[in-house]
Amino acid sequence: MTATRIEHSAKIAEARNVLGEVISRARFAGEPTILMNRGKEAAVIVPFDLYVRAMEALGETRVPAPKPDAADG
Repeated sequence: MTATRIEHSAKIAEARNVLGEVISRARFAGEPTILMNRGKEAAVIVPFDLYVRAMEALGETRVPAPKPDAADG
């Protein structure tokens, strides 16, 4: 079975101004937003569960980045 997913597109600067809305669309409606930079696809904000499933499907392991040490800066 093939699912259909509504997909949004926004320039990065525009998405920055409505970031809460973009995140809510991904989180609650399951609708990704493609972020555009100079007319080219740069990144995608997707629902977290979709990200987890994609990582599993690719056989990749999620590794959290180390948090910066407060004493460093």
